[in-house]
Amino acid sequence: MSEVVYVRFDDEELEFINEIAKADKTDRSKAIKKIVDYAARKIKIERAMSNYKNGRHTIRECAETAGMRYFEFFELLAKENLIGTNPDNTDLLLNKIKNLAK
Repeated sequence: MSEVVYVRFDDEELEFINEIAKADKTDRSKAIKKIVDYAARKIKIERAMSNYKNGRHTIRECAETAGMRYFEFFELLAKENLIGTNPDNTDLLLNKIKNLAK
C-alpha cells in the first residue's frame, strides 16, 4: 500500500532533487523516492552497526536489521574495524564478553 505524503523542501533541496531527476531522466516524485530509499538503507545499516558495536545484538540479528546477508554485514564490520582480534578492538571484545556474562 502506498500513501501520498506532502513535504516542503527549501530551494537548495529542490535543486538537488531536480538534479537527480534530470540525471536519471525521471520525474521529481521518483527522484525523491530514490533518495528516501537510499537514506533508509543507510540509516538501517548505521543503526545495525551501532547495535553491534554497543553489544545489543549479534552479527546475525544486525545483518537482518540492515537487510543484508550475514557475510555482507560481517565484511562491513571488518572494513569499519569493528570486528577482529587486533589491539584496536580489545575494548569492543571485552564489552561483548561482559554483555554475554549478564
